[in-house]
Amino acid sequence: MIEIKNLGLQLAQKDIFSDLNIDIKRGEKLGIVGGEGAGKSSLLDIISGRLIQTAGEVKVSGEVLTVTGNISADFSELRMAEMSAIDKLKRTLRGLNDNEIILLLDEPTKNLDSYGVEWLIKFLRDRPNLTTVIVSNDRYFLKSTCQKIIRLGNSQAPKINLHCAPADNSIALEVDELVKVYSGETVFKNVGFTIRQGQKVALVGRNEIGRSKLLKTLLSAWENHNSQGGAVHGTIKFADGLKLAYMPRVYSSATAKLELDKIQNSGANFLLLDAPTACLDLPMIEEFERALVEFTGTIIFSEDDRAFLQAVANRIIDITPNGTVDRISTYEDFLANETVNQQISEKYHHIP
Repeated sequence: MIEIKNLGLQLAQKDIFSDLNIDIKRGEKLGIVGGEGAGKSSLLDIISGRLIQTAGEVKVSGEVLTVTGNISADFSELRMAEMSAIDKLKRTLRGLNDNEIILLLDEPTKNLDSYGVEWLIKFLRDRPNLTTVIVSNDRYFLKSTCQKIIRLGNSQAPKINLHCAPADNSIALEVDELVKVYSGETVFKNVGFTIRQGQKVALVGRNEIGRSKLLKTLLSAWENHNSQGGAVHGTIKFADGLKLAYMPRVYSSATAKLELDKIQNSGANFLLLDAPTACLDLPMIEEFERALVEFTGTIIFSEDDRAFLQAVANRIIDITPNGTVDRISTYEDFLANETVNQQISEKYHHIP
């Protein structure tokens, strides 16, 4: 289906890759990983014919369809702006002829929550004849869908060091009965938990707005020395002796790296991180993951990267619109627990 021989690419007098050889047969799923500038998306562009290589040859047998994580096509039945990321993806992939199409996916899970990722995994698994080339930083997704994975480039991320002073108290944070309203809508309510020093707490689930707003509410309470942080009800109490640092959700790799530098230089022993891997390439994700695993302070973070969650978190909280589902466990154990799944279903389907 795809034969790549001695492929080379040079852009702006810089060698992106050279002597690349890949053979993809009908139905195979190939994953491509690498650091920023390694040529991952450029390789997809060469396969699709949108970019001409500097050296080597590419033979493609079939019709190529490229789908990115930022789908912007317009459908007459419904404006794309009114559709969720997973609905856009489902609409784009509808009706494919598996025996003729070569599907190129460029960061397809970028805007998907865990439920959307699972849908895409099932979609690809159910189509053994659909040839697919996937560029992604999502290791769980690639491992779940691809027969083989290749890494472009030899880039290594700069080392991340997170040093912090030990905290004095066993309890770092107490939250009780928080209710948050945003743009006239209640984004979460009945949120309460006690966080102990050293816990690494992942906020997960479909309520992405609620997760992000909870982090900002905690930050506001810390910065303004008040007990509510802009919530309409409830209390927030941080322990004495804490030094807090916050990484906001960002939308470019350059900004993400600046925020990481701030955290490294903060000396904080309590981190609030909102989607920290969203704009990092895989080498940076792996290095940040290592640093957080070794970090001796306390972390609360919102994230959808399943491999990252599994490696870092030792406590999982699903921030539903109607309260929390809270368990001290790894992320995989949280997902597999029947009681947890029942509680989550009840809270998301609860009608006040």
